[in-house]
Amino acid sequence: MKIWELEDGSKDEEVSALVEKFTAGEDVTYDEKLKDYDVLGSIAHVVGLEEIGVLTSEESSTLQRELAKLLEEEIELTAGDEDVHTKVENLLTQKLGDLGKKLHTGRSRNDQVLVDLRLFEKEKVFEVATHALDLAGSLTDFAREHVHTPMVGYTHTRRAMPSSVGLWAGGYAESLLDDLTALEGTYELIDRSPLGVGAGYGVPLSLDRELTAELLGFHQPANNAINIMNSRGKYEFELLSAVGAIQLDLSRLASDLIDFSEEAYGFFTVPEEFTTGSSIMPQKKNPDVLELVRGKSATLQGYITTLYSLLSGLRSGYSRDLQETKAPLFDGLQIVIDSLAVASPLVDGLKVNEDDLLSHFTGEVFATDRALELVQEGLPFREAYRKVKEELDEPHSSKTPEKEEIKDALAKRDHPGGPGNPGLDTLQEEIGSRRERWTAREEKFRRTLAELADVN
Repeated sequence: MKIWELEDGSKDEEVSALVEKFTAGEDVTYDEKLKDYDVLGSIAHVVGLEEIGVLTSEESSTLQRELAKLLEEEIELTAGDEDVHTKVENLLTQKLGDLGKKLHTGRSRNDQVLVDLRLFEKEKVFEVATHALDLAGSLTDFAREHVHTPMVGYTHTRRAMPSSVGLWAGGYAESLLDDLTALEGTYELIDRSPLGVGAGYGVPLSLDRELTAELLGFHQPANNAINIMNSRGKYEFELLSAVGAIQLDLSRLASDLIDFSEEAYGFFTVPEEFTTGSSIMPQKKNPDVLELVRGKSATLQGYITTLYSLLSGLRSGYSRDLQETKAPLFDGLQIVIDSLAVASPLVDGLKVNEDDLLSHFTGEVFATDRALELVQEGLPFREAYRKVKEELDEPHSSKTPEKEEIKDALAKRDHPGGPGNPGLDTLQEEIGSRRERWTAREEKFRRTLAELADVN
């Protein structure tokens, strides 16, 4: 039975079934994943109700014990259950009678689902951060191993200037750290408890929101009740946008590796286990994993756009439209987690083909270097630029430089962040520092929830 229905209410069963299917639909499959978070939020709420005298110590203990038992049970939801909140309350009422009916005192399903989502999101942020740091570490190790390996730098997909494998790989590692900096800001938003504001306008009870926030592992309670309700969907948009930046980097990394591993370049060899064959062409080793990372990036962008579109026309307060934000959130986060998980071992197994890398160095790649040599001899840069441009038409200009010439050119780029000084030691230290910080947060969060679940 729906928690808002009258027991003796009459209804058209056929119409009710239709409405149930339409309003619950596949949302219940996402709600099943929120069950443990819903139970933990309910335990914290029960403790809070005891704190202000709404529940006796005995009532609170009984409710907490029965809720803790649900953490050990598999719960399957149907459209008739409506949502996980109704299911949990109905299960308690079946076991405890009138005491179970006290669970929802001072609480709305609106702040309840926000608690569930925030806890779920925190778990997923930790997962994303761990995988992103793993990939950044793999890229940094790869960069260190090939720090002096020459690689042509491209602009407009055309050969441009001398660069290195170390600079290329280190660039992606640093970009992932940039993305995690943005994720930090989103994490601060979702690390505030929404519990205790009811449907967005507060409740006439002196709820201890600081207590329940602490019990649930939140840094603090969020403040304004309406703003909390308006954050539904908005924070999901913020989170998907933040992890979307990670997926954007993955997409560009995938495109680089797809191009640079094909026959025309041959710079890298993708591990065979990350390729697939053709049903008709025996020779094919297709970069399907990389292509799917790139393709899923477009899918994620669609989810981000969906969230924005859902929210942009809503007035303040809760509307049922917000239910539609769950699918993009859950599925979008999983895309990023899966893409990161597959990228790290792929990079670990990547092979560098130095002969192919060197073969792409022609004289024109050093045109800027030649112009700057003339500048050091006293020629204004624009005159040097024109002189070199004229020289490029001469037959000897396309002569392939020797390997040592190329490496000397890279060594001269010794300013911070250049191929001769890519700062990989600092990058590795930063990855370690970030890992320590994220690990400490996660361990504290998991420890807090474990203590909340231990009600005996």
